[in-house]
Amino acid sequence: MQALKALVIFMAVLIVAGMVLLAYGLMTRMGGGETASEVGDLDLPVPEGCRIAGTELAGERLVIRLDGLAERDCQQVLVVDLASGRLLGRVRALPGGQ
Repeated sequence: MQALKALVIFMAVLIVAGMVLLAYGLMTRMGGGETASEVGDLDLPVPEGCRIAGTELAGERLVIRLDGLAERDCQQVLVVDLASGRLLGRVRALPGGQ
């Protein structure tokens, strides 16, 4: 009789553990278990006299549009990877169609 009682308790513990693992699996797949990684400080070189005209999120990337005088190389779009904080690319508008 005691063996049967121990078996029932063991099976109940297995059922509870299975339910906890199922809930954990569902939470991590739905994004509830993700933690945001901290990038820290990011220094982007911007030519003197330029200003940030706009920013936009594009998936995992931040697109920064600079504005100002074309002679100072201000007509640029910077693309930054948010996960690593690394500058992925720079698009410059050249005056005179060069």
